Amino acid sequence: MERFQLEAEAREKTGKSIARKLRREGKIPGVVYGRERNPQPLIVDPLKLKGKLDANAIVDLTIKDDGEKSTETVMIKDYQKHVIKNELLHVDFHHISMDETITVTIPIETVGKAYGVQEGGVLQQLMREVEIECLPTDIPDKFELDITELDVGDSLQVSDLEVGDEIDLVSALDDVIVTVVTPSEEITEEVEEELLDVEGLEPEVIGEETEEVEEELEGEEEEEKSE
Repeated sequence: MERFQLEAEAREKTGKSIARKLRREGKIPGVVYGRERNPQPLIVDPLKLKGKLDANAIVDLTIKDDGEKSTETVMIKDYQKHVIKNELLHVDFHHISMDETITVTIPIETVGKAYGVQEGGVLQQLMREVEIECLPTDIPDKFELDITELDVGDSLQVSDLEVGDEIDLVSALDDVIVTVVTPSEEITEEVEEELLDVEGLEPEVIGEETEEVEEELEGEEEEEKSE
């Protein structure tokens, strides 16, 4: 599990013009919120988040506000990127407590080459991540699943993952992660999963920030056309 420090500034003003101004200055708007934490708009340096957006990392977030600093523990909940430029536009931080369990999504990595594939079968991976609940300090980087013994017609489920006692599986235990089929077989579940992955490429921006970000993007597109 990765943990890093990040500094941000409190942001009093909101709106698409402010967001565009921030981006021209190399900054982006953000927000931090939580179950017992009122939402607070932020100014963030996107370069400090490079390579850390999808890592389930714990962030020690220091916020500068009127000359004072305060630090809290957060995780990256959502983010928004420019569709064409792939630049980070907005980030959401979720306040967490280190002694309370949270629900996170962990990637699944297959290990080995399935016996059935060597015999002419086709490996189909229907799940590439699994949802778990645990303390922030117990979050794993990934789950490895050994597929070496899989023959044609065999499959492995969520229940086959090796997890510690400190982790509870939220995903259904009978959900199929990987299976080996004959070349002529079609697995509609894989197609459905790919469609869901495509639909999920554009993350949500939580709460009142959603409309603001959409307006900001529209404004930026209009500016680019007029230039």
